[in-house]
Amino acid sequence: MATTTTRTSNILPTLYATLLFVSLTTCNAKNKNDKNLLYVFGDSLFDAGMTLYTGVAGDGAEFWPYGRTYFKKPAGRYCDGRVIPDFLAQYAGWPHLQPYLQPGFDDYTKGTSFAAASACVLVETRPGKINLALQMYYFVQMVRKLKQQVGESEGNKLLSKAVYLIDIGGNDYFSIFEPNKTNLPQLPLNPHSKKTYVNQILSELTTHIYTLYNKGARKFAFPNIGPLGHFPSMKTLCMLRPEKSCLADLDELARMHNAAFATLANKLQKRLPGFEYSIYDFYTAVDLRVYNAYSYGFKESITACCGSGMYNGDFTCQKTEHSFSACSNPPDYLWFDAGHPTEKANEQFASEMWSGGLDVVAPYNLKSLLTMS
Repeated sequence: MATTTTRTSNILPTLYATLLFVSLTTCNAKNKNDKNLLYVFGDSLFDAGMTLYTGVAGDGAEFWPYGRTYFKKPAGRYCDGRVIPDFLAQYAGWPHLQPYLQPGFDDYTKGTSFAAASACVLVETRPGKINLALQMYYFVQMVRKLKQQVGESEGNKLLSKAVYLIDIGGNDYFSIFEPNKTNLPQLPLNPHSKKTYVNQILSELTTHIYTLYNKGARKFAFPNIGPLGHFPSMKTLCMLRPEKSCLADLDELARMHNAAFATLANKLQKRLPGFEYSIYDFYTAVDLRVYNAYSYGFKESITACCGSGMYNGDFTCQKTEHSFSACSNPPDYLWFDAGHPTEKANEQFASEMWSGGLDVVAPYNLKSLLTMS
């Protein structure tokens, strides 16, 4: 009887350790994907390095001073450090999202980024770039691979719980004012041509939202289009345009787009079962920081940290064939280069998008959207 007791007492710790190991292993396997995923689409404001892998020489933010503040080296982001989705992924408990085209990347159970510099809604705006249509093509490829990895049922579950971040449209509008653009609305713009162009962009954007929805997407998050007239690149470009209304037209197009898109998103919510969305008021967020720079911790909100020309508004940052200047303290600046905010600004935008109130992000902030069942 004593022998039996001794054996039992020896076995129990081993049995407990085994059960604990199995339990933890099972729990870890179960919890590998317990955080809802993020899939990112859009242009250079969200690009996490996708443009480095286009195969086109000179594409992508691959040289100094990009990446200097956080990564300490270029990291494919048009910023001195992290872009908005980097912070949002951090808040959601994920590491930085990998660009879909990055060689060797194949674990789609951690989300991914399809965003690429120069992306537009309309294919004809900038032919040859990774526009939104091509990003959707890559996404459909990714869905197939994801389901091969985890199975049809688990794949559908992950896709339905994920949040789809989309920042797109700005390039479609300011490209109108770039030289030698023959396939876009002709200048000067009149009220009818502005409305027609906005509707054309929204119609195409709706098609791509349906593509995501039909593949299982249910939760969408959008920053609206910023005040394009405040971007250093646009201020410089408009100085060279004969149209005196250039900057005013850009801001009006952004406001028209934002108002129409808010109406569209509301209609989609009513039309599509399970469709939920969040719109971050990026337009107002940028506007406030331009006019009240010191209140947000910036010393300079007009001129970019890196570039050349008036306002450093020429896209010469990292272009070794051109001369450019780069500031010594990017956190003092709202803009890092001619068209992109600094890491400090991106962190502020991301924080508002993640947990801001209804005055900055509605009808839900991203934190609420992400945790919805």
